[in-house]
Amino acid sequence: MLNPFYKTLLISACILVTGLSVAVQSHATVSIIHGKTIIPAGNANSDKDLTIRNDKLAFSIALGSAPPWGVARGCIVDIANVKADGSLSNDRVAFADFMPNNWSSWPNTYQNVDIIKDSKEEAIVQVTRDFSNVVISTTYSLAAGSDRIHVKTVMTNQGEAIADMLSGYTLWPDGGYKFAVPSYIGEDGVASDNYIADRFVGYDADWAIALHAPYMTKARYQSRDLYTQHSLKKSESMTFEGDYQVLASGDLAPVIRAEIERKKLQAGTLQGSVKTPEGKPVNEPAVIVLKDGLPYIWVIGKNGQYNIDLPVGDYQVYATSKGYSDSIKHKVSIKSSESQTLSFDDLLSPGEVSIKVTDAKTKIALDAKISIEKGNKPLIEYFGAKTFFTELDRVGQASFTLAPGDYQLKVSAGSDFVAKPVLIDVSIVANKTSNLVSAVPVSTYPSQHGWYAGDLHHHADVLEASTPAEYLVRSQLAAGLNVIFVSDHDSTKNHEAIKTLADKRGIPFIPSIEISPSWGHFNVFPVEIGAQLSVDPGVDNVHDIIKDARHMGATVVASNHPFIPYGYLSSLQKKTVPGGFDPSFDLIEINSEVDYKQALEKARQLWSDGLPYYYTAGTDTHDVWNEASGHIRMFVYTASKPKAKAFAQAMKNGRSYASFGPVIYPQNVMFGDTLKLAKNQPQSINFELLSVNGLKSVQLIGNDGLISEQPLSGDKASVVFEVPQKSGWVSLVVEDSKEHKAYTNPIWLKMVDKTQF
Repeated sequence: MLNPFYKTLLISACILVTGLSVAVQSHATVSIIHGKTIIPAGNANSDKDLTIRNDKLAFSIALGSAPPWGVARGCIVDIANVKADGSLSNDRVAFADFMPNNWSSWPNTYQNVDIIKDSKEEAIVQVTRDFSNVVISTTYSLAAGSDRIHVKTVMTNQGEAIADMLSGYTLWPDGGYKFAVPSYIGEDGVASDNYIADRFVGYDADWAIALHAPYMTKARYQSRDLYTQHSLKKSESMTFEGDYQVLASGDLAPVIRAEIERKKLQAGTLQGSVKTPEGKPVNEPAVIVLKDGLPYIWVIGKNGQYNIDLPVGDYQVYATSKGYSDSIKHKVSIKSSESQTLSFDDLLSPGEVSIKVTDAKTKIALDAKISIEKGNKPLIEYFGAKTFFTELDRVGQASFTLAPGDYQLKVSAGSDFVAKPVLIDVSIVANKTSNLVSAVPVSTYPSQHGWYAGDLHHHADVLEASTPAEYLVRSQLAAGLNVIFVSDHDSTKNHEAIKTLADKRGIPFIPSIEISPSWGHFNVFPVEIGAQLSVDPGVDNVHDIIKDARHMGATVVASNHPFIPYGYLSSLQKKTVPGGFDPSFDLIEINSEVDYKQALEKARQLWSDGLPYYYTAGTDTHDVWNEASGHIRMFVYTASKPKAKAFAQAMKNGRSYASFGPVIYPQNVMFGDTLKLAKNQPQSINFELLSVNGLKSVQLIGNDGLISEQPLSGDKASVVFEVPQKSGWVSLVVEDSKEHKAYTNPIWLKMVDKTQF
């Protein structure tokens, strides 16, 4: 068989001759294009890459380009829909691939490519890769006139038996919104693994991509990963099949039609009109279908009319539109091959909110987040947000649209850290503006005590993240953070924009980058503004990656979420880190979105060995409208407003603590410092503690675990601890009445002779 890359060169030569006609011809037929992607803003930029397209869509497979997150080459990195004028949209995905075991590290040595079929009617490309001792062969098929990329993967185990795997297809949209797999909610309020559909949709007003996964039994990462749980015996093979359906609008009626087709379901049709009480047609109405009370599918109509096919069954249905109120819900029973009419005439036009937020004590305008606590929260997110932020230029002021109805708004400015949120009740009236004022009672000002807080794991809008630079700054300021921080995956493209915004507000900016191989992620900071990686995270070893971080200017290297499947420390345990252990990293992350108990314990174990690997902390926020910036943060002592290097150096020196709420002011010693102790000369350490939610307890821990614990009450407390008379370390764990905790870096203890004082 001809080597696929030689085949690429031969076909590319033909394309040079016919390239002009390829650019202008009708794409009703299928074509395979070799080289850099034709998809605008795409990431497949190698002459070895492939793009396959028809009249509905185009997608690119990274064969020479490096996929994100250090994943092995051979996956989809670009998907575009074809617009009404025949041109391609911008790239809509960060990544779409078969994941062999839930984002565990991916030892990979080869990628073989075979073009099985290249005709006007269909293109079929097969990519074979290794995952350690497992061979993974994925076939991508696209037919003329189809809106679906069909994928089929065979994984064959050539090594010893593997138990308890989670494998399946993923779809990580590049921006937009997520419509998760509909799932029943358990008694604990958490979505269960009991699903009423087997597809996930990424969408916006002008596009949608659905991942259909008939094999799925488990959804992970907000349904972007659709897995089945399985084992793989020695020499055993297992087959997966699915489809990526690509649409040119946020209308999901084609998704349910595809589902009816592939499951061979009996179905009927629901149609009708959507109007206001005055009889005016709603231009782009949405009719949302619920099944067993869960959001199931929606259709976007035109000129006040809609039409959707549904499987036979019982549903609840309501209508809405951008900024409009929801109609009442109607029960509908769909019969096989029958069409029925359901019309709506009770949608109310949008209203407006104008709000001003101030510090209740100083009367100074405050950056704030305003969220809907009670009231209409649009399911289709481009129809209306449920979270809003005050503006950067008009500090403390925000204006936004809401559907008419009764609301309770929560105004947050440093909430759970320096202030409690304020609740405001308001009734929104169609075509009217509600003017609101909120005074937030701020309890403490850490920067006046020399402490500067940052959320040290935060994304903007690179890859799957969806927060533009401006909103990253607005969200972090609303959280009461004192420094601005960004750490996009393998990218520094947002540095300049964020620095400009931070400088304008006089807030220190800490530029970072999250270097993201498949076996461990690292936040490195501060780096030079706009510095570029010179390593390939999917190929290079840990030593070269850390060396490159230092070359970009990094004072500290943090091991992010170190014990998740693709965390550095868990990969070290599995012996899948290229280069093995490198002791030159500096910080261990407490990540609020994963179980961080092992990270706490590992840091303390290292302290007991006398090794100063200190804490860092962050939320890993990607979407500030649906996630909370600063939910956990690092308080760093720099005495005065720090520059980026000084902030990072203070962290490297351990002069910091991680907190979910409690605030700590050391009085006679600093975290990271060393106390010299002499025999029979007891020493005490003093702290002022504060929690806007009320204090519950404080613990002093050390080499051997718990040393002392004091129950607390009220919002403030002064505490004193006598330290052990032996070398080692001590640190604090402070808990408030909401069970939010703060974890400090160690205070080192060293026994010395009296003459050494």
